[in-house]
Amino acid sequence: MKENFKYIATLSAVAISSFLKINLLGAFSTVFLVVVEFILLTRNIDAGHSGHAGAAPFLVMVFLARPVGSILWLITCFASPFLFFTLGNQYIISKLANRLILDKSESIISPVLDKILSVIQKKQPQVMRNTGDFTLNKLKVINAIRNDKSENKWLKKIIIFGMQKIKMDDIDFNQENLNFYEIIKIKTIQSLNELSEPSRNLIWLTLGIQWLIFLFIWLVK
Repeated sequence: MKENFKYIATLSAVAISSFLKINLLGAFSTVFLVVVEFILLTRNIDAGHSGHAGAAPFLVMVFLARPVGSILWLITCFASPFLFFTLGNQYIISKLANRLILDKSESIISPVLDKILSVIQKKQPQVMRNTGDFTLNKLKVINAIRNDKSENKWLKKIIIFGMQKIKMDDIDFNQENLNFYEIIKIKTIQSLNELSEPSRNLIWLTLGIQWLIFLFIWLVK
């Protein structure tokens, strides 16, 4: 138990470290490029009287003078933080899940699943008749895991990540008395075991697109 606690603490430290690295890199790149691109967009624009009227008329003038560049600047400004946060979270969960599976999946994940599923099963025993039943029940379990305050945040994210990737192709719903909770436990571990090595390619691609937008704004007038 003590060893598992230390291991989960290590996973949490890895997650926080990765989260900070990705988002600090994304934040620095985004802030730097937003400022420089705005300077490039406005350098040859004569604000005239609009500069005294306020920021809105000036921004309208910038948009009319450089419409494509302005739209790309808005993408850098607003879409980039969302992409870095979303892709960073996906990468971190994949990385933790992959490490957990390689190290000690059975001793960490199985007891947590057993505990959560047994509590839910006592409250609402489920009968599966088709894919819709399975999907609905799976969503109930995912919601219960999210609301469970007793387990580690990152461990819950990994389990939910595995559940969301469950494939139902080989489940025979014609069998009588299917045990939903046993199936979802086996399928969750199975889906996590099938995860490949996580990749930062989408994060690097987002950075690359940011800098391509910068080059476009810089070179195209």
